[in-house]
Amino acid sequence: MNTYAPVQPGPAETKSTSWRSFLFPLAIALSVGLDYFDNSAFSFFIGEIAGGIGAPPDELIWSSSAYAVASVLGILQHQWWVERLGNRNYIGLCLLLCAAGSLACTLSDSPLELAMARALQGYVMGPMLGACRILLQLGFAPVRRAGAVRIFLLMILLCSALAPLAGGYLVAAFGWRAIFFCTMFAGLLVAVLVLLVVPASGRVPAHEREQPPLWPYVGAALALAALQIVLQQLRYTPFSESPGLEALTLAGLLMLGGFIWHQWRHPHPLLRLQGLKEATFRTGLILYALYYFISNALGYLVSRLLQVGLDYPVQNAGQLVGMTSLASLGAAVIYFRYSGRLARKKWLFVPGFLLAAGISGWLASMPPDVSMSWLLLPLTLRGLLLLFVALPVANLAYQSFTTDLYPHSYRIKNIVKQVAYSLSTATIIVVEQHRLVFHQTVLAANVSPGNPALREFLAPLTQHFVQAGYSVSAANALAMAEVETLITHQANFMGFLDGFMLLAALSVGAALFALWQRRIH
Repeated sequence: MNTYAPVQPGPAETKSTSWRSFLFPLAIALSVGLDYFDNSAFSFFIGEIAGGIGAPPDELIWSSSAYAVASVLGILQHQWWVERLGNRNYIGLCLLLCAAGSLACTLSDSPLELAMARALQGYVMGPMLGACRILLQLGFAPVRRAGAVRIFLLMILLCSALAPLAGGYLVAAFGWRAIFFCTMFAGLLVAVLVLLVVPASGRVPAHEREQPPLWPYVGAALALAALQIVLQQLRYTPFSESPGLEALTLAGLLMLGGFIWHQWRHPHPLLRLQGLKEATFRTGLILYALYYFISNALGYLVSRLLQVGLDYPVQNAGQLVGMTSLASLGAAVIYFRYSGRLARKKWLFVPGFLLAAGISGWLASMPPDVSMSWLLLPLTLRGLLLLFVALPVANLAYQSFTTDLYPHSYRIKNIVKQVAYSLSTATIIVVEQHRLVFHQTVLAANVSPGNPALREFLAPLTQHFVQAGYSVSAANALAMAEVETLITHQANFMGFLDGFMLLAALSVGAALFALWQRRIH
C-alpha cells in the first residue's frame, strides 16, 4: 500500500504553504543529519565516553550492539507506526524520543545504563534514514525531488564532518556528556521544525491497516540478540572452543531463517522481501554491506589511531578529521554536476573500493612519529568514499522497483546498513584485542635482565627517578613501569596498523567483486 502522496500546492497557495514547502526538504535532511551526527560522534569519541563511565572502550560494544538490534526492530515496525501516526508525527515523535535517549545517555554511569539509552535511540533513529529517504522518493513530485535529494545528501556529509569537529571542542571544554546534550537540544529543535513544516501523509484508516502477526517480530528480536551475544563473546572465547557459542549461533540462524521464510510467504508481512528477486538489488546489497563495513571500521580505527596510537588531544583529533571531511562537500557538488555524464557507474565504485584499499594501506604504513602533513591526504580521501561507492550503487539498485515495493526494499537496505555497522565494530574490536595481546607478548619477551638494549634504556631512566628523590628500588620499579606503559602503547599502535591492513585486504576483495559482477554497471 502506498501511503505517500507528492506535495502539490494548488493555485490558492498561501505564503504559509510556500515557506512550508521550502523548509520541508530541509527538515527531512536535518532529521537524518542528526542520526549521522549522533552515530559519528559516538564512534569517534568512544574512548572518552568509556573513560567517563569507568569502562574500557571494548565494553561499549554492548552499546553499539544494543543500538543495532533496536534499529533493526524499529525498521521492521516503521510502516506499522506510519500507518497509525502518519509520517510527520512519526518522525517528530522519533526525534523527541531521541532527545530523551540523549538525556538518558548524559545521566548514564555504567555500560548497562548507556546500552539501554542507546537502545532507545536505536529504535527511533535507526529507521530515520529509510523513513526520510522514502518520504523524499514518494512524497515529492519528480520535478522537486532531485533538489531535495541533494540537500539530503549534503546534510549527511556536513553532519558527519561536524560530529568530530564540533564534538572535539565540546569534549575538550565540557566533557563527554556535552556530546549528548548537543544531540538532545538539536533533536528538540528539529522535532519542532518537522511538526511545523512536514505535510501530513501516511496515516490510513483503521480498517485499511495491515495487521502482521507479532511472533515473527519476537523471533527476529531473539535471533538478532543471540547473534550479537556471540559477537561479544568472541572477544574472550575462540568460537571453535565454545559449544555454547556454536549452539547459540545455530539457534540464532534458525530463528532468523524462520523469520525470513515467514515474511516471504505471509500476505501482510512486516517486511516484503520480494525485492530480493531482483538480481541487481541483491548485488547492490552486497556492495552496500561491503561499503558500510569498510567505512565504519575505517572511521573507528582512524579515531583510535589518532587518540591512542599517536596521542593526539581529543580536540586536535576532532579538528583534523572534521576539517578534512569537509572536503567531501565540494566533491559532492562536482559529483551532482558531472556524474550523469558517466554512463557506466562501475568505473566509480570499483575505483572507490581501490581508494579505500589505498587509504588503509597508507595508514597501515605510518611510523609512530608521523607528522600531521602525512595524514591529511588519506583523511581527506576518506570523505570521498560515499561519493565513489554508495551513491553510484544507489542510482542503479532501485531503478526497477514500483512505488509499492520501493519502501520495503529501502528498509532492507537500511537493515543491511545497521547489521554491517554492528558487525564491523565488533570485528575490529575483536581483531584489535587479539593483536594487542599478540604484540604485547612479542614485545614483553624482549624485556629481560639479559637484554643489553633494555639495560641501556633503564639506566638513565632509573637515574632520573633517583635524582627526583626516590630510593634505588623504587626508582627501578618506576622505570620498569614506564617500560610496561611504553610496551602497551607500542602494542596498541601496531594493533591499529594490523586493523588497517585487514581493511586494505578486504577493500581489494570488494573491488575485485565489484569488477567481476555484471548486474550493476
